[in-house]
Amino acid sequence: MNPSPPRFRGIEAWSLIVAPALMSGGDLMHPPESWDSAAQVAIIAAAAGRWYLAHLLLFVGILLFVPGILVLSRTLALQRPTLGYASRVLLLVSVGALSAVFAFEMVLGDFVMVDRPAAVALVETFNSRVLVALLPGLVAFFVGTWLFVAPVAAAGGPLRWPAVCLGLGALLILGEIIAAQVILSQIGNVLVFIAGIGVARVLWSEGPTSVAGLAG
Repeated sequence: MNPSPPRFRGIEAWSLIVAPALMSGGDLMHPPESWDSAAQVAIIAAAAGRWYLAHLLLFVGILLFVPGILVLSRTLALQRPTLGYASRVLLLVSVGALSAVFAFEMVLGDFVMVDRPAAVALVETFNSRVLVALLPGLVAFFVGTWLFVAPVAAAGGPLRWPAVCLGLGALLILGEIIAAQVILSQIGNVLVFIAGIGVARVLWSEGPTSVAGLAG
């Protein structure tokens, strides 16, 4: 698998910075969350504008992260082709699932202001039926991330600490999904942002050919 041309390398590096920055900004303004549907709708009603903007930033961020996903998986695939391919497939699948969740949350923010009881029923339906269907795609994000993190962190070199930050960030985001504690994903997304800066810095300074050996 060949490294990307220099003109594409800049796009990939900026993706690793801009996308996590947008997602961090969205999460930092995110209102509290609750697995109780009525409580969640009440929270959204009290901060509908923040809720919508937070998920808009998360939605745009995950889409802009695609070039970053490609360069992360390609860096791994240069030394570990099977792991790199699996990481790429899983992470790209997760973009679809996460986009669906963020889009639903944006619609929900407007729907709450129109019909609150119906919004409660909508949240209950999403959590009990739609989220179950999306669950494999959501899990794919964390599995795909750690397929990259584990070998790169173990290999050492300048990508070790960015990989560790990325892995810790992913674990905290997973904790937020399970516990509905927004502070976890806020810290997690900031760690992913720091990781993205670290990987982009290595790409700019050493290039993908130089960092290829760091994956295994």
